[in-house]
Amino acid sequence: MLDPREVRAGNWVLKITGTDIGKQSFFEYKAIALDEYYYTFAKSCFPISISPLILIKCGFSQVSGNWQIQLEGEDHEDPAFLSLRQEDKCWYLRNMKIWSQPVYLHQLQNIYYAPLNKELNIQLGKFENLAMIGPIDFFVKPWKKPSLNHELL
Repeated sequence: MLDPREVRAGNWVLKITGTDIGKQSFFEYKAIALDEYYYTFAKSCFPISISPLILIKCGFSQVSGNWQIQLEGEDHEDPAFLSLRQEDKCWYLRNMKIWSQPVYLHQLQNIYYAPLNKELNIQLGKFENLAMIGPIDFFVKPWKKPSLNHELL
């Protein structure tokens, strides 16, 4: 589950949304709304792990093996605003190593938001549920215990 002390309105999480298989997924990518109570919300949410696909959806680009994002209007010769460097697999804000390395998307969002007071532009789209996460088939016949006569034979 998610630690509600780490999230704020605007953070993206993986939320359990219900069981209506005809219309909604079991899980969806959702941003926490301003009017949601974090402690209740966090009970039905999971953090989103940072992956190359998530970084692409957040506007990061890969340059010389490093994942980085520049601010609008910055020259590409300037150090990247936020980067994941290949040589040590650590995150950097400009050229300073971040002491608490983000593992989840909401942590990365908070690192971006803190100095800029601006949200990271995230375009996640729909979450694709795994095949193993699906509805329970209540129409399966229950297993019947063999009768005593069969056990004695």
